[in-house]
Amino acid sequence: MTEMEAYSVKTRQSEPVGSRGKGTLLLERKASGSISAYYRERTSTSDKRFPLGLLTKKPRPGTNECNLDGARAEAMRIASEAGAMGGLAKYLDHLIEQEEREVVQRIKAQQQAEVAARRGTFGDLLDCYVESLKRAGRVSAKEVANIFNLHVKEYHPQLTARAAAEIEAEDIQFILAGVLGRKAKGRGIGHKATGVAVNGMRTTCDKLRRYLQAAFSYAAKSHLAPERLAEDGKVFGIRSNPVRDVPVIQGVGAGHTESLTPAELGMLLRYLDTLPVRHAAIAKALIYFGGQRLAQFCAVPWEGVSDATISLLDAKGRKAQAWEHLLPITERIAQIIAPLLNDPIGPGPFSLSPGKAVNASTLTNIFIDAGRALSANGQMQPFTWKNIRVTAETLLAHQGVSVEVRAWLLSHGRSGVQAKHYDRYSYLPEKQAALEQWGRYLDGLASGEEQTDNVVLLSRRKRTAN
Repeated sequence: MTEMEAYSVKTRQSEPVGSRGKGTLLLERKASGSISAYYRERTSTSDKRFPLGLLTKKPRPGTNECNLDGARAEAMRIASEAGAMGGLAKYLDHLIEQEEREVVQRIKAQQQAEVAARRGTFGDLLDCYVESLKRAGRVSAKEVANIFNLHVKEYHPQLTARAAAEIEAEDIQFILAGVLGRKAKGRGIGHKATGVAVNGMRTTCDKLRRYLQAAFSYAAKSHLAPERLAEDGKVFGIRSNPVRDVPVIQGVGAGHTESLTPAELGMLLRYLDTLPVRHAAIAKALIYFGGQRLAQFCAVPWEGVSDATISLLDAKGRKAQAWEHLLPITERIAQIIAPLLNDPIGPGPFSLSPGKAVNASTLTNIFIDAGRALSANGQMQPFTWKNIRVTAETLLAHQGVSVEVRAWLLSHGRSGVQAKHYDRYSYLPEKQAALEQWGRYLDGLASGEEQTDNVVLLSRRKRTAN
C-alpha cells in the first residue's frame, strides 16, 4: 500500500504486518471523513481489532493521530507482543489488568499523599496541645506556649519540622540537655534585666519535660478521636511516648512545703498593712480568702462578684471544662476589699492600674519582697506566695477545719465519679464558717493577741533537731 493509497482510501484498505499470519494494518474511512488505523487479527474463530489512532500526514504531538509509518510501526509492535502472549485477545486482557493495576496504584499514591499532607510534625503536635489547653480554658496554656517557643522551636527548627511519630527519646534528651546548658532569659520589657535561675535552669528543664510528655500523651490518646482530627486537621500516629523514659531532672520536685509559723504570719500581716492601699487590700484578701491560686484570683471579673460571693474559675488539671469555684465574702473580707470595690479601676476588683487586672507575677513579687524585708533581721527565712498558701492550709488544719472543707475552700482536685461528675453542691455554708473562723484567727495573729507558740510544724521541728 502506497502513501497515496493510504491517505486517499475510500472505504477500507489493508496490508499484512510482517510475515504471514501476523495480522494486518487496516485503514478505514469513517462517515466524518477521518481515517482510522487498526491492527487486525483474524482467526478461524474470531476477528479482533486494536485501534492505533487517526491517520494523518502531519500528526500533532499529544494526540491520537499517526502517519502511515507510525501506524505500521505500532501495528508491528502489537503483533509481536500479542503473538508472544498467545493472541490479541490475551493481549487485550493483559492491557486491561495492567490498567486496573495502574489505577489502583494511582489511588494508593493519592491516598498516601493525602495522609502525608495531614501527617503532623513535632511542631504541629506542640501547637495542637497548646490549642487544646486554650480550648479547655487552662491557665497554663500561655506558659506552655512560651516554654515550647523559647526552648524547642527557637533552638530546634529541624526537629520541629520532623514528623511527630519519628521523634525519639534521644531527641528529647538533646532538647533538655540544651536547656540545662542555657542561661536564664532576661526579664522585663525588652528582656534587659538580668535573668535569674536559682537552680541552674533545672526547674525550667523539668517543666519542659513534663509539658512535652503531656503533649505526646495528648496526641497518642486522641489519635483516633474524630473531634480532634476535625479541630486540628493533623494525624500524628503516635504509638509510644518518647518522653516517658526520660528521667526526672535531678534537683527539682522538692516542692514548696515549708510553712510559716503563726508568729511569722502575724509579722507578714502587719507588714502588708504598711503597703499602698490597693496593694495591701489585694495581698491581704488572698490570705483571708484562705490562700487561693494567684492566676484564678487575678482573673476575677466584675461579673463574678456579688454582695455575698466571689466566683473564681478553676481550669487547672485535666478537666474537660473549667469549674466555678465559689467563695463567700465574709464581713471581715468585705472590710479588706472595700477600697477595691469602692474605687473600680479595672476589668475586675483586683487591679492596681487603670484598665488592667493585676498580674500574678506582680502579686508574687509582693510576697517575695515581703519575705526579703522580714528576713533581713534574721528572725525568719525568705518566703514566696507558695509558702503562704502552704501556711494557710497548715494553720486551717490547726484550727480544726476538716480536710474536706479545706479541699472545697482551696479548690483541690476532685477524685472519683461522684465528686467529678455528680457533686455540684457549692458548700457555701461550710466555706463561710471556715473563712469566718480563719478571719478571726488572722486578726488575732496580726494584733499579737493570738497564742502562737502551740503549733508544731514538722519541717521546722526536723530542722531544729538537726
